[in-house]
Amino acid sequence: MLDSSLPIEDLTADLNNIIVAYARSFKVFNRLAKFDAIVPYSIADFSGLYSNIDTSTFRNGFGDPLFRVSLILIGAKPYNIAEFSRHSPEKFNLGISFRVRAPMGQYFNDKLINLGANRWAFKVAAAGSYTVNRRFIIEGQLISWFFTENKSFYNGNSLAQKPLLTSQLHFSYIFKPGIWAAASVGINFLGSTILNGVERDDEQNNTRFGFVIAYRIKQHHALKLAFTSGMSTRYGANFTTILLAYQFMWFDKPKN
Repeated sequence: MLDSSLPIEDLTADLNNIIVAYARSFKVFNRLAKFDAIVPYSIADFSGLYSNIDTSTFRNGFGDPLFRVSLILIGAKPYNIAEFSRHSPEKFNLGISFRVRAPMGQYFNDKLINLGANRWAFKVAAAGSYTVNRRFIIEGQLISWFFTENKSFYNGNSLAQKPLLTSQLHFSYIFKPGIWAAASVGINFLGSTILNGVERDDEQNNTRFGFVIAYRIKQHHALKLAFTSGMSTRYGANFTTILLAYQFMWFDKPKN
């Protein structure tokens, strides 16, 4: 959850994150919708160059929480338990989402590296998926991030950022019910920062790739292992990330 707009060169980090997430599906005008929330806690060591001076630091605390609402416009519909278990996947799905990153994480205005960004961020996304066959699915996303100004940036400065655009492509394969894997690639561009009203030459043009595999242990329990890394980075985060997640899913009891 580190702020990618930080003016630091050759930043490296040893990050250990504990992430608690909650998601719930519901109906909106008989369309499938979902709300989810993510709260990260990080234990991290950072090192890098600031004004050509080697620096390092340690952080331990909560990052900015994220909240999202998504809606399927074309394709998947809300089902009850019996319908969900026997329905066939729709050939094409199209959806939109809106995510908010709230400035509630650990932040010190006398320190350059923080776990929180001290600014609001808003993500607008459109995503589509096409089921080639019962096992192979292709997905694509177009994402825009918008940011408010951080008026309490390091040592009394102000930091703003232009919109950051992202495109992603995912290829998923279902080996059997409960076991699937995916490969992904994504590109970030634009998103230059403005320090005290002066635009900086740090427009992003970064490419990242990733892999994920998910395994359902029992009916309601699953494990997910994910890996992401950078292929090319001009500015912004260039981390290799390994994520192990546990998921629990339940259905509300049918109403009599």
